[in-house]
Amino acid sequence: MNIKKSPLILIPLVCIALPQLAGAPASPASPASPASPASQTGPRPNIIIILADDLGYGDLSCMYSHDMRTPNIDRFFSEGARLDNFYANASLCSPSRASLLTGRYCDMAGVQGVIRNEGPDSYYNNFGYLTPGITMMPEALKAAGYTTALIGKWHLGYSSPNTPNERGFDVFKGFLGGMMDDYYAHTRMGFPALRINNDACPKVAGHITDVFTDWAVDFAREQHEKGKPYFLYLAYNAPHVPLAPPQDWLDKVKRREPGISETRAKLVATIEHMDAGIGRLFDYLKQSGQWDNTLIIFTSDNGGFRGSEPNNGPYRGFKSTMYEGGLRVPAAFYLKGRIESKRLPNMAQIMDIFPTICDLLGINPGAPCDGISILPALEGKAQITDERYFWFLIREMGQGGNKLQTAIRKGPFKLLQNFASEPYELYDLAADPAEQHPLKIDAKGKTYKDLFEQMRKRIACAGAVPWNMPADKYVSWAEMNK
Repeated sequence: MNIKKSPLILIPLVCIALPQLAGAPASPASPASPASPASQTGPRPNIIIILADDLGYGDLSCMYSHDMRTPNIDRFFSEGARLDNFYANASLCSPSRASLLTGRYCDMAGVQGVIRNEGPDSYYNNFGYLTPGITMMPEALKAAGYTTALIGKWHLGYSSPNTPNERGFDVFKGFLGGMMDDYYAHTRMGFPALRINNDACPKVAGHITDVFTDWAVDFAREQHEKGKPYFLYLAYNAPHVPLAPPQDWLDKVKRREPGISETRAKLVATIEHMDAGIGRLFDYLKQSGQWDNTLIIFTSDNGGFRGSEPNNGPYRGFKSTMYEGGLRVPAAFYLKGRIESKRLPNMAQIMDIFPTICDLLGINPGAPCDGISILPALEGKAQITDERYFWFLIREMGQGGNKLQTAIRKGPFKLLQNFASEPYELYDLAADPAEQHPLKIDAKGKTYKDLFEQMRKRIACAGAVPWNMPADKYVSWAEMNK
C-alpha cells in the first residue's frame, strides 16, 4: 500500500514529490503494517467528509467563539477525535480542496491558487489546472465498491477533463465555481450556478445551505436503501461571502448578542444555520442506524476571511495569508468504536485525509500520496506526525501580483514569505504561536538554512507541474452559459 506512516516521515522534501505524470512516486511506501482494515472487521463504513468554506479556526462555540452557538458540531468534536494542530495545505479554496481529494501537496496536483473563469480577465487570474490523470479520492473509493457523491462546492475546474463526474464522482449536485452571488437565487454573475451532474439544475427553492443538507440526507437515504457503502463529500459554501443567513437566524443572533456588528452577526448566523443542517444530517444517520458505521470528518478549507470578521482563535492572519490564522483549521474525526473522544496534539494536514481513509479501509490509494495516514493517532496509538516538513503555498492576484506566497514548518520553527515583495519571517511557534515576534534571521544559522533550502527545493519541484490550463482549453463562464 502506498501509504506513509511515521517513522518514515523524516524523508526530506526533495523532488521525489514530483507527480505521477512525471513518472516519480511521491515517496516510498511505508513498510509499517497497515491498521486492521474495516473490511476485515465488519461491513465497510460509509464515509462522509463535511467541509466548511472559510471557517475560522476559532469560529465554533467549542473553540474560541463566545458569541457562537454550534451545539451539533460541538457535540461531534466532543464525541470524536479533535485535532488541535490541523492545517489546510493552503490558505485558499481551490488548492486546499486539491490536496484533500488527491493526498498531494497542492502544487503537485497542479493547483497553486484559485481556479477562475468568471470575469473577462479570468484566464490571467487563474492559478489552477487540476493535473489530468492524477488519482483522486473518489476514484479510489469507487474502485473499492463505494458509490461516490459530491454535494456542494467543487472549485477544481469548470470544463473537461476536470468536472466532478470525470474525476470520480458518480453523483454531483452543486456548483462548479468558488462562490454564489445569492444564497437564495443560486446564481453567479447573472447565470444559474447549480448543476446536477453535467446539466443545469432545475430551479430549486430555499437557502443553499438547506438545499445541500436536503440533498445530502436524500443521498444517504437512497444508498442505505440499496445497502451499498457510500462516500459523501458534503462541501458547504457557508460561511463564504456573501454572508446571507436566513433572516430569522440573523434576528436570533442580534437579540442574543447585543452590540454585535452587522457583519459579525451575519457570519455567526450563517455558521449557526450550517450547524443546524449538519445536525439534521447527523439525526438522520442515527435514526436510520447508519451512525455506528460511518466515518465522519469535519474541517474547513482555510482560515476565516478578514472581511467577514472571523474568529481565527489566538492566531495572526486570515485567509490568503501564510500566517497561522490563514492555515490552521478546526478538525475532528469520528467512527464509533475506533475513533472516539480524544484531543490530539498531533500536527496533520488536509492531504493526510485521503491516505488515512485508505488505511482504514485497507485499500490502495492507486498512486503515491504526499500525505500520511494518521489513523494510529486517531485510534489512540502512539504516532509521531510532526517530524516532517509542512509545506504551504498559494499564488494569487491583486497584492500577490500572481507570485508565490510560501511557508514551511518543521517542529516548532516556521519560515514564511507572506508576499514576494516582503522579507522572510522566521518564528518559533512553541514560544510565539501568535507570530508576533519574528526571530532574527541568521543566513548561516542551521534552522534558517534548512527551512530555506527545503522551501527552495519545493518551489523547484512545483515548477514541473503546470498550474494554468492551455489557453485553447479555457472556457469563460459567459461562454459556458450561452
